[in-house]
Amino acid sequence: MNDVDRSAELRLPTIVIPVRLSLIGREVCEAELFVADVVRRGRSHLLDDLADLLDAGEGFVPARVTGAVSLISKHAIAWIAVRRRGVDDLPPTDFPEELSEAATLYDRQYLVRIEVSHGPGITGLLLDSSPADRPRVVDHLNHPGMFVRVWTSDEHVLVNKRAIVSVTELGSPGELP
Repeated sequence: MNDVDRSAELRLPTIVIPVRLSLIGREVCEAELFVADVVRRGRSHLLDDLADLLDAGEGFVPARVTGAVSLISKHAIAWIAVRRRGVDDLPPTDFPEELSEAATLYDRQYLVRIEVSHGPGITGLLLDSSPADRPRVVDHLNHPGMFVRVWTSDEHVLVNKRAIVSVTELGSPGELP
């Protein structure tokens, strides 16, 4: 068996997730990340798998940026944004809107503005189900994990906690920006 055959044999099946990527010290760019190709029940599970990949112990993730695959340090990622629906997806007719579905799984919603060390700020919802004695945004931000999830009207954003400068609560959730 030659090295090319062996390399192909060792690769895990993956799928590509198009994202907007904000790296510290660089402009926001279009990129692609890779997650394991496993059976999922919907797009929200794909987002969960991406969040799990970013929160996993390894320090680097493969990403395709401008056609080349590179290993990106998770510490250099300010945030990653994934469209809540694929570009060609039509609104679902047999399932509820994805954000509404996600919001019903959580006890609390916080409308926040997150200022990051690099790039534009993010305004959206933090969704939380922490214990009743921990109902504050600060408690949510202090949960384990390297990234915090924020929902905007059209994207799911994973923000690196190390890149957050400040978080401001904006009042009741209402309509997303």
